[in-house]
Amino acid sequence: MKFLSLRIFLPLFFCFFSQVSLSAQTPDNVQGNNQLYQLINTRLAQMQAVALYKWQHQKPVEDIKREQVVIEKSVAQAMEQGLTAEGITPFFQIQISLAKKIQNYYHKRWAKQGLPESMGTETELLSLEKIRAGLITLGAGIIAHMAVSTEDHDFEQFMQIVRHPALNMKDKAVLFQALSRVKPVSYSSRLDRIVAEKILYVGSTGDYQPFSYYQADTDSGEKILTGIDIALACDLAKTLGATAVFIPTSWPGLLTDLGSGNYDIMMSGISKKLFRQQLGLFSDSYHQGGKTPVSLCRKKHLFDSLEKIDRPDTRLIVNRGGTNQRFVKEYIRQAQVFVHEDNATIFEQILAGKADVMITDKIEVVVQAKKHADLCATMPDDTLSYSAKAFLINRDLIWLEYINAWLEQVKSDGSLKQVFNRYL
Repeated sequence: MKFLSLRIFLPLFFCFFSQVSLSAQTPDNVQGNNQLYQLINTRLAQMQAVALYKWQHQKPVEDIKREQVVIEKSVAQAMEQGLTAEGITPFFQIQISLAKKIQNYYHKRWAKQGLPESMGTETELLSLEKIRAGLITLGAGIIAHMAVSTEDHDFEQFMQIVRHPALNMKDKAVLFQALSRVKPVSYSSRLDRIVAEKILYVGSTGDYQPFSYYQADTDSGEKILTGIDIALACDLAKTLGATAVFIPTSWPGLLTDLGSGNYDIMMSGISKKLFRQQLGLFSDSYHQGGKTPVSLCRKKHLFDSLEKIDRPDTRLIVNRGGTNQRFVKEYIRQAQVFVHEDNATIFEQILAGKADVMITDKIEVVVQAKKHADLCATMPDDTLSYSAKAFLINRDLIWLEYINAWLEQVKSDGSLKQVFNRYL
């Protein structure tokens, strides 16, 4: 990113504020949400000036007391224009969180590379009062535009305008979701909202290969979410003219997260079970399997039946919160049960000799046995239960019908099989 010298930056900074001040006074002139998104982007861009002030004065990025004051004043101003505290507060909280992320981005960069000469040698710094005055003006403009906005928000348009190297797609999606709830539009179905806003919020655990897991990018080394369900989510979003954005969830918190309303669909190799169906709706199944044990190959003969597994000297490991733990609680009476918090590293415990066996879905056993030559299915031709994989949503029948129609299509045209073959 090119840095402006502060002599150049200063007049541009306040020239923009003058324009914003005028437009904020005449919000009726707004055409769509384009200007609102530009104001949000500009406010985030000003975090470079905030970061520089804190850097030069050796102040920490986080100032909780000041943040609370900003939120309280912003909420009060928004309420004066007819917005609700409940609707607007999350937006301001997320905006501040992203502002801090941007400031930290610059501080880390400057700590590593030093200040650019155009900034480091400059003596004419923006005063704290001028920075705050500018941000207050921008904030007033954002509130004014939100108050009069009547159009559906558009994530594609939002992504094109709100840009900063410190922010990833998930950051922008969280801010966009909060923005769209400031003055929520009433839709008859989530399907209508997804099509209108062009964004699909997908819940995924990121710890269950081959459905949803993180893999290091060969070029950047950055961890990227991948897997069967990730590919399917992107395909589903494409049919809707939307972007799939993946929001983390967990096995213990899956149903609570579903009930939060923040997710359009849960896609993470989820087993179709009645206790989940009581709180949501499952799509048609896209894979059938069941529970089966896995252990070190040299010990597999010791655990080739449930009876052999359920002995006092067996160290059985299980991940917390999912159907694996439910199965163990129902059928295991004597074995020593160790609950492991991280499903992504649980097989390493068996490889390291810290556990003897795990009972999990057969498809996961197949993948892990291919990945680790020392791991083997102890009952390769059998399963201890039956389960099917499906996608989980809230009780929205219109949305469910669309998902099932799409599933029928990818099953019949061979797309689903191709995705499975890619990851198995």
